[in-house]
Amino acid sequence: MAGEVSKEALESILVHAMFAAKTVRPQRDRLLEVRRRLQQQLNPSDDDMAAGLRQSALDAEHINLAFAATLNKLAVERMKVAVTMKHCDLACEISKVYYDGMNDGARAIATCLELAARSGARLDLSPAFAAMPDEQLYDALVAQRLPARPTTQTEAFSCVEAAFYAVKLCKEHHLPACIEHLVGIRAPPITDEPEDEEHPVDAAAKTDLLGPAPAAAATGEPPQAAANRSVDVDKARDYIDRACTLASLAVNHIDLAVAVISTFLDPNKVASLSEFTDTAASISEDHFLQVTSVFD
Repeated sequence: MAGEVSKEALESILVHAMFAAKTVRPQRDRLLEVRRRLQQQLNPSDDDMAAGLRQSALDAEHINLAFAATLNKLAVERMKVAVTMKHCDLACEISKVYYDGMNDGARAIATCLELAARSGARLDLSPAFAAMPDEQLYDALVAQRLPARPTTQTEAFSCVEAAFYAVKLCKEHHLPACIEHLVGIRAPPITDEPEDEEHPVDAAAKTDLLGPAPAAAATGEPPQAAANRSVDVDKARDYIDRACTLASLAVNHIDLAVAVISTFLDPNKVASLSEFTDTAASISEDHFLQVTSVFD
């Protein structure tokens, strides 16, 4: 049928879709765990600090007032350092998702669409996604409903596209912003992605998938100084909430795409491909999947 991809091409697409699912899902779970830990960490309130100060003052009251004041200052600093260290730990966990799983997931999903375009698939892409500002794109992705009963390859590739933008927005906007509001320093952009050298995808499709490169900020300040904003835990929580939502959307869309594409192939072949993608990812010590050699 015109616009449908051959079984051989579908097998290659399905491998990358399965790999993307098995890469993004554990990273989504890691983000959910980070969010849970962040919600459990209470920023010291004024009452908590006051109680600590009163206790420090009482402990030193029998010595002298000057020493009591010194202990008061130490108590405040100790509370602040403890909170900062916890936030740094969470930022490290988020950076692992940012630099590893989400990056590789986006590459796997983009490869699905590139292979589909190369194979002559009928793609019903949404060019508006590539031009939308980050917050508008987030709203559009959240508002987009999963197809009730997708049966065509075109519908499956539309799910892949939605998963691509959800992962891309999560890793390029929400995760760096969350890290920034936790520790006051924005994560450096990922620069080790392979350049598109001879992908047989037309320019329009490539623009839709990858979007324009972000312009450098012309602030006249050093990059680190320009990005060094004050810590805001409430904003960090908001960004981690949105990142979890996007990651869950990506998982749902890519799972649906895998299910639909699988119906066009022999069940034994699908099982074989699933076993291969299981082998292509290894379980790390903390029970999250880490990328190995699919792209090497």
